[in-house]
Amino acid sequence: MSSPTPIITPPKRENKASLLPQGIMPIRDTIKHYSTWALAVLVASPDLYQAANSLGMLADEAMPEAVKWSIRGVAGFGLIAKFISQRKPQG
Repeated sequence: MSSPTPIITPPKRENKASLLPQGIMPIRDTIKHYSTWALAVLVASPDLYQAANSLGMLADEAMPEAVKWSIRGVAGFGLIAKFISQRKPQG
């Protein structure tokens, strides 16, 4: 009797790397990433605030509206993208 499947089967192929979202990152990993950046900004904030104030960057007229909304848009997109998990290529 012969078997319908061969005795030696080829190994399963792993999925190729994809730029498409692969799911949502676990909240613990996300908190670790953001807490690191938050602490770094907190440490540097006194110097950054003093430098921005001395350059006149904290005045309302110092930054055009288009730049403000561009910064908010990029930051919002980055926040959303951070919660989407992407797999690294194997190999």
